[in-house]
Amino acid sequence: MANFRFYTADVFADRAFQGAPITVFPDAAAIPEALLLPIARELNLSETVFVYPDPGPGSAPDRFRLRVFSPGGEVDFAGHPMLAAARVLLETGLGPLGERPLPLTFVQNSGAISVNLGPARGDACFVQFSLRVNPVLDRYTPTHAELAALLSLPEREIDTRLFGTRLASIDLPYLIVPLLSQDAVEKARFNLEAWSQSGAPALAAQEIFLFSGRTANRDADFHGRLLGPAIGPRSDPPIGSAMPCFAGYLADHAHIREGTYTFTIDRGTTATRRSLLHIELDKRSGRPTMLRVGGDAVLVTQGTLILDL
Repeated sequence: MANFRFYTADVFADRAFQGAPITVFPDAAAIPEALLLPIARELNLSETVFVYPDPGPGSAPDRFRLRVFSPGGEVDFAGHPMLAAARVLLETGLGPLGERPLPLTFVQNSGAISVNLGPARGDACFVQFSLRVNPVLDRYTPTHAELAALLSLPEREIDTRLFGTRLASIDLPYLIVPLLSQDAVEKARFNLEAWSQSGAPALAAQEIFLFSGRTANRDADFHGRLLGPAIGPRSDPPIGSAMPCFAGYLADHAHIREGTYTFTIDRGTTATRRSLLHIELDKRSGRPTMLRVGGDAVLVTQGTLILDL
């Protein structure tokens, strides 16, 4: 029998039972490769992270390899697991934190990503990762009437006064749609029949990112939500995976001039596990957008997986 320690952390939240719960195995080297996906399916959270010392060139004590699995399979890049892994590694031997953030490097299948851990704030700890993003953007999207129908909303709720509708793609394409208010974002319901009759399926996007700048919380500049044919009608999945495309989308608008911008975006409510993401983006002419995504992470559980190897 072999025992493997794991933790869960709630990320993009400063208290337990908010944000997104992520499982982390901080020392996964001895777990057989063939069991990684079955373990993720057994735990059945949105993502399970397996952490290894990074064996590649330039490996160092502050450099780690992450393998990330959803119940559906391995994921090449994910943001939530980096916050969870950093918080768990702090618990299992990286600390203590000083007055300055602790720099780490996490290597996912998509490449190496710089992470800053800290400072600690009570039970929560702030974690920020940075990456360059250069999404492919397309202004050819379904009409407002088609979008309203597939979102089950009145057409007047599509708000393109400041931001347009776009298709934004890095690894996966997102159809990004600005709405009039947070209330409209929350009321939207995906209509599969209207989707199939629109031009949306031809875009290859399987997820729609809805957002509004009219929010119900003073600490959030935007409210966001994901919908799509593979997302359940009552689901409100984490939005971190959409942030690289969303940052490039914002930077594509002419009124977003060159410079550094900071904003916060939330998803959900306190009744449905609210997340709050802190975003910084640097827009420079002729360069990819530099994106920094940060948020709090809180440890919630500790357990042991027992395997008969």
